Amino acid sequence: MSLPIKENLRDLRRLAGLTQEQVAQQVGLTRQAISSYESGRTQPDLDTLEALAKVYGAEITDVLYGTGQRQKALRFWRRAPFLLAAVIVTLVGLRSALLLGINSFLAIPQGLADQETLAELTARRFALLDAGAALGGLAGAVSLIGCLVLGVRLFLARPLPPVKGGFAFLLILAGGFLLLTLPFAALDGVYQAADYLWPGLSILPPAALLALWWGLLTLLRQERG
Repeated sequence: MSLPIKENLRDLRRLAGLTQEQVAQQVGLTRQAISSYESGRTQPDLDTLEALAKVYGAEITDVLYGTGQRQKALRFWRRAPFLLAAVIVTLVGLRSALLLGINSFLAIPQGLADQETLAELTARRFALLDAGAALGGLAGAVSLIGCLVLGVRLFLARPLPPVKGGFAFLLILAGGFLLLTLPFAALDGVYQAADYLWPGLSILPPAALLALWWGLLTLLRQERG
């Protein structure tokens, strides 16, 4: 599905590193006209679209349909880090819900004398705790592998996406992680907050390193440019 022309125009201008004022001067329009095109308030005619495509060094199909490789890369960086954060946070939330459910509905009563019942409860608890540990491990693995893949893609990206995306990813991931651990820990009468937070030791460091890598690449390319 192609994007609206207004988004394609906005993306192409940003990829070209131009302001609305600079574009307006090159095509003989006002900055307000460029802004109106990019917001969708008005639609440029075909001649104007061709002039804008020339300024951006793009094909007319890139303006109309957003099919350029650089546009696709920009959309990738707009979405991928946050999709990764969503997957990780979902896994963390499932683990937290599982732990709270275990300690709420499968708690072993004090002084339970029935050995058969005790053995059954213990077996169920261990099985579900193993599942919780697997979810925590999977969240850490997804974070590590996902951040490595993004780090490689980042190194190859031309142009480099804005560094604020990396720090936004880290903040969203950290905030989502805390939101889906601490409230569950507060409701749990058996486990402490540390029992809920330990997956963060494997989840958050790769995200922090990715954000730092993003910032370092930005600084290096600015110096070379």
